[in-house]
Amino acid sequence: MEVPFALNTDGTARDPVAFQLALKNDAAKMQALQSEPDVLQIVLGDDIPAMQTMLRSAYQVLTAVILRPLTLRHNCTARIDSLFAQAEQSRRKRQQKRLSERSIDAQRVDATVPRDTVQLYEQLYESGLQYGPAFRLLRNVHVPDTE
Repeated sequence: MEVPFALNTDGTARDPVAFQLALKNDAAKMQALQSEPDVLQIVLGDDIPAMQTMLRSAYQVLTAVILRPLTLRHNCTARIDSLFAQAEQSRRKRQQKRLSERSIDAQRVDATVPRDTVQLYEQLYESGLQYGPAFRLLRNVHVPDTE
């Protein structure tokens, strides 16, 4: 069973006759329509295309009033997300610059986690850097704590 007040995607009534009958049987809606005699005449009259045109127009107005703020809110959210992303990228660049300008001694102080040199050379090999045994001179490698 179809709902009598069901609308099509363009705002017109799916079943205009059922729509009119449901309006007539709903005391609250009839009372509201009494204050608008022109609308009442169109909605309950015999001219179904006029009623559908009025429903379509009302639907378009309501859609514009409801959806426009949602679209604006979405655009604002997207803009805020973009600003946060830019700020984060800027923060990372500043941090990277500060780290690159630090002295070797300052970097040594922060590098407290020992790293296995065999594993390091294996990772370098996997990434395309190949060092033969004569060039594997690292004995101690420490990296900063990532936590």
